[in-house]
Formats: sequence, structure tokens, C-alpha cells
Amino acid sequence: MIDKKVLHCPLCTLPFKPPVVQGKAGHLACGGCVAQLPFGQCTVCVDGGGFFDPCPALDAVVSSTRTGCPNAGCKLYMTYHEVAEHQKACPQAPCHCTEPGCGYVSAPQALAGHLNTVHSVPFLAVQYGKVSQLQLPVSTPRVVLLGDDNRVFLLIMGVLGAAAAAVSVVCARARAATRPRITCKMWINCGKEDMVLVVMHIRSSSSPGAVAAIDEPTFLPVPRIYLVPAAAGDGASMEVPLHIRMDKISPWSDAL
Repeated sequence: MIDKKVLHCPLCTLPFKPPVVQGKAGHLACGGCVAQLPFGQCTVCVDGGGFFDPCPALDAVVSSTRTGCPNAGCKLYMTYHEVAEHQKACPQAPCHCTEPGCGYVSAPQALAGHLNTVHSVPFLAVQYGKVSQLQLPVSTPRVVLLGDDNRVFLLIMGVLGAAAAAVSVVCARARAATRPRITCKMWINCGKEDMVLVVMHIRSSSSPGAVAAIDEPTFLPVPRIYLVPAAAGDGASMEVPLHIRMDKISPWSDAL
């Protein structure tokens, strides 16, 4: 147990980052913060006492103090000054349910279960590199897709002018958590020769339910002629016969 104030730089108020330096009067600061001071001197000290020297003792403390990620479901530990950077890319960073009147916030996997059990959003498992065939009622605005690495996606449908629908996919994760990059290929066949196809880089959102398909940079337009009658119903209900395949480009590539 340690008071976090001891580990925070008084200049930037953020956790100390090595190298930590100390002034003649005992004032501490990050080396990076001192480099931005006029002439590299402490603005509090006077009479030439404002120069800083390395502080190896606190440097050792800062470099060895470790803490767990505060995101529920993440079991990783890291150096204290690296927590903020980790949270930006943490796969367990909290996401928000945007169903009307619902303020649920949790990790993506818990959000997927919440959408399915509380809001009756359909739930389907998909495998990377393999084609999944879906029959989606036009009236279904969202479907939760769970990758074989437990990554959560939301397939979104919306109205597109004279066309029947627009379909897109978004990953439920913090916007900064953009690795691995994942591509999605979606298409619909009409007979043996006609096809509507789109290939897209899946974007991320911490509020995936608020994303509209037609507002995404890339989506699949679905003409009415491509719809098929629902397997069970009154003959008036129509469905989108969708083929979808998702692929990881590389777990360590830079994201768009």
C-alpha cells in the first residue's frame, strides 16, 4: 500500500515517469517536465538552488511499483505510470449500452450478454477466416457477433432510401484499442451471377449500439430484390440472406 500522491509529479500531476530528478531543496519532478522549464531550473527555488540532479532512489521505486488494471475482467499488472496508456488499448475497457433508458456500462463480453438477455438482441458465434451464413429479418436492427477469441462485434442494419437496408459491423471496444485490425467481407447473392459485396476494415466504438450503418464509412447496401421470404411467417416478412467473413490482418499492425 502506498499513497498515490507520492508517485505523482507536482508539475504535470501525472504519475512520475523515469528519469525522476530532484532539486537542491528536495523538489521532485519528471525528467521530461524539467526539460520544459526555463533553463531546466525549478521555478520555486531561488538563489541558484533550482538545478535538478538524478534521483536513483525514487527512480527505482517508480520503476518497480506495479498495479492491476482497473478495468473489470482484465487481470494484467503493469508499472503504475503505464496504467493510463494500457487502459487506452485494454480489451476490457468499458463499453456503454445505448438502448433507451439503459445506463449499463461494462466490459465488451459482459455487454454482449446484457444485450442478449436484457434487450433480446440476437446472439451468434462466428469464426475468423470462415464464412458464416445468416438469415436476418429486415426488422432486426442489431445482432451480437462473438468471435472465437471472445471479441464482441455488433452487426447493424438500417434503412437506406429506396434500398431495403444497409448493413455494417462495428467492434465493441474502446476507440483507442484498435489492435488487432480486423477486416470484414459481406455479400449477398441473387441467383448464380448477381452479387452485392463489400470489404471493410471494422471500426471500434465504446458505444456500439449508437452506431448507424449508413453513417459508417463502408456498409453493404441491400436492394429489395435480394431479400428472401422468412422461413416461418405470414409470407410478408422478408430476410437478408447474408454471407459474412471476418479476418485478423495482424495482431500488431497499426490501426487506421
